[in-house]
Amino acid sequence: MIKHLSILPLFALLICSACNDSKSVKLPKDDTKTSAEKDKGTSVDPETRNGETASSGSGSSSSTPNPTGAFERKLDSLVTQLAPWGDIEISVEKARELRGAKPEGFPTEVKHSTSSVYAIVDLSLESKGDQENDYKKRDTWDLILKDGSRVKPLAPLGVVLAAGGTKKVSLFYKLEDNAKLEGASLEVNGSSRDALEPLPIPLDQKSKFPSQVKLSDLVGETFEPNDDSSLRFKIVDAVYGVNLEDTGRRAPRDQRLVELTVRVGYNGDNDQMSFSSTDDAPRISIGDKTFAPDAFDTKTIESGATRDFVMVYPIAETASRMDLLDAGKEKMQTGIELPSLDGDTAKKTDKADSSKDDSDDEADNSSDDSEDEFDSSSDNSDDESFFDDSSDSSDDSFDSWDDSSDEFFGSDDESSDDSDEDSDN
Repeated sequence: MIKHLSILPLFALLICSACNDSKSVKLPKDDTKTSAEKDKGTSVDPETRNGETASSGSGSSSSTPNPTGAFERKLDSLVTQLAPWGDIEISVEKARELRGAKPEGFPTEVKHSTSSVYAIVDLSLESKGDQENDYKKRDTWDLILKDGSRVKPLAPLGVVLAAGGTKKVSLFYKLEDNAKLEGASLEVNGSSRDALEPLPIPLDQKSKFPSQVKLSDLVGETFEPNDDSSLRFKIVDAVYGVNLEDTGRRAPRDQRLVELTVRVGYNGDNDQMSFSSTDDAPRISIGDKTFAPDAFDTKTIESGATRDFVMVYPIAETASRMDLLDAGKEKMQTGIELPSLDGDTAKKTDKADSSKDDSDDEADNSSDDSEDEFDSSSDNSDDESFFDDSSDSSDDSFDSWDDSSDEFFGSDDESSDDSDEDSDN
């Protein structure tokens, strides 16, 4: 009996241990985690990252309200670049916004307010042509803000730019209290905002400005109309674009320009003939529509002589191909490609022949919309050596007008163009 009682303390210990099994036991804390576990709460998939997540710093200056009192802030991110407009080059030299005292040069005819915010855009205008540009009343050069809102200038440019001259001008705009110049652009327009293709000049972004490209495949080509006119044409120069550098032409809105310098030779029985844009000049065909060039002064051509004419054809901006016809609408050359211009956002059609709807659009954009008439001819009648072998030619024979030589047409350097175009640029 005593022996059995000696094991009671052992049973008591076992019973106590069993009672404590239901209690939780705290283990040492394990601070080690995998990289995935550590990043789980903060990582963002780059494909789904939004602007709020990516921008952890303070807001940009464009979202910061302007000071409530007087201030002046220059656009430090300004990009100075030359942009072609007709026969001038425009560059933005400085841009700033301010509130407070009346700034120097503020338009005298406008009431100034010390509580309003104004923008001042300083420009340099340089003429590359031989005619002056009258901008005394030009008030269509607008400021387009980043949000797309248009702000019109408080006053016209008020200057006359002499041929070959340079002018510094400032444009003033009244802004909303918290408007900013970041992301804005200067939109250059003609005398009417709907007349010419606008020229946007970003203030703080480097840009390419569409101008013109050479149609090299046409240059040097000679054509003989399929009629009894005794005429012959040689393409001395050919360009396509929105802004023609030589003549200073800017394309009408939603259109592009084809400019052909054509040397016209006459070798008929009459002493001379009158050459006109409506009756004699080559045509351009796009789809099933044909277009005569913008009107130019009718000129006479002596028999055995040549004269150069600059012929400008407004066409739709979407046209990608054209054919060249004579005045009788007989094809002289087909499938002429119209290349894209650097910086041009207009979309080209991808068909050689436009559909009827496209052709109707071309008709709407024909040269009847043009307001410009110009004298683009020069007389080469003194160059008798061009026609040493052609004095006996008849109306029906051009055997002596050899395509492989310049004997009839002479050198391209021997004639020049005299243009007195009135420009809306």
